[in-house]
Amino acid sequence: MDQKQRLELAQVLKLSPSLLQSMGILQMTTLELADYLKDLALENPVMEEAPPGEETLSWEAFASRVPWLAGESGPAGGAGQGEPGRRDREPDSLEFLLEEQLDRLGLEGPLDALCRYLVGLLDDRGRLDPEELADLARAGVPEDLLERGVETLQALEPAGVGARSTGECLALQLRRRPGDHAVALAICQQGLDLLAREQYGALAKKLGVSQKAVQAAARTIRGLDPNPVGDLVPQEPVGYLRPDAWVAELDGRLQVFVNQWDLPRFALSRDYLALAQGEQTGETAEYLREKIQQARWVLQCVHRRQETLERCLTALVAAQEDFFRGRTAAPAPLLGRELAEGLGVHPSTVSRTLGHKVLQCRQGVFPVRWFFGRAVGRGLSARGAQARIAQLVREEDPAHPYSDQALADLLAGEGLSLARRTVAKYRQALGLPPAWRRKGGRGTPR
Repeated sequence: MDQKQRLELAQVLKLSPSLLQSMGILQMTTLELADYLKDLALENPVMEEAPPGEETLSWEAFASRVPWLAGESGPAGGAGQGEPGRRDREPDSLEFLLEEQLDRLGLEGPLDALCRYLVGLLDDRGRLDPEELADLARAGVPEDLLERGVETLQALEPAGVGARSTGECLALQLRRRPGDHAVALAICQQGLDLLAREQYGALAKKLGVSQKAVQAAARTIRGLDPNPVGDLVPQEPVGYLRPDAWVAELDGRLQVFVNQWDLPRFALSRDYLALAQGEQTGETAEYLREKIQQARWVLQCVHRRQETLERCLTALVAAQEDFFRGRTAAPAPLLGRELAEGLGVHPSTVSRTLGHKVLQCRQGVFPVRWFFGRAVGRGLSARGAQARIAQLVREEDPAHPYSDQALADLLAGEGLSLARRTVAKYRQALGLPPAWRRKGGRGTPR
């Protein structure tokens, strides 16, 4: 192959490590930034923790001016009283409960050992993976012993444990209920997909029974729990949330308060600065200059981050003033680029600044991105449309609930044109059941 040399002139954007660090600090939440600063201070001796300045507003003084903050805990990092909400002791685990039952059964050696091994294979829903059972069979476990082990496990409490599928989990619970549940069992074994789509006619035809019998069985199945071991599975540690900012109305004016109480304050050590001035050459001088430069840059980035966050949130509050003052139930349509244009910055700056932040106001705690959304009609955002749908459902006649098409027609009459499938999507996002399940007031939040 011929090889040729060619000169090209091109513009290439390269981000320096310090710029990348600045962008990373801008994106961090308050608690992430607090951890980052503490870790950095451990390896940079020039950074030393400083007491709050006289101009710094105390948490108590701030919270006392905001009525809806009464009783809220103070800074997460300064309490020093352990983790809030920790239980005195963990509840009994599923494994403990099952092994306790196996102890009482007194099974023979091979079956007992297999059952205890199967307990260790259960997932968070208390189910067995058929592939893992197949692996045991391939490893030499006799099929009859494996089947006896599964049957033994499925006979334990709670009903449904040891199932290999959702259908089997529901069937195990049905078999322990008194009465004739033949149709419900057949649905669990052959027609859960049709039941999920509420295709009762097709389900009745498939099973050769009446549609009335299918509907009665469906009501029975809906009373079962596809995750009967939920309360027995150890929960993941709770992640405690702290707002990155608060929006409060003081003296008739909406104000933004960026979280400064969860951030440790650092300053440059005077001792090390003096030592650096005395050391003009050598490795020690080079090391100190490097650490001083790093500390100065990080502290500058933190200061800019706080200022940028306050500036962006102030613009957001101005754009969503009706919501923050309680005039509307949902924010107005707003795009990040619109906020950026008003601030005179690049949209990526707004995105990085607000992307992972959380804001608290009198209405509650919200991710900041919740306040952004495109208009779907009549000056409403998607969340505004959802709020209107929720209101219509709350005010409907329980005996004659609105179908999705009826909701779409009502919204169209108000100048908000949405397709029926869009209304259904919004209704599901709100956790509202379909009309037939809301009839008589069932399943409708009040």
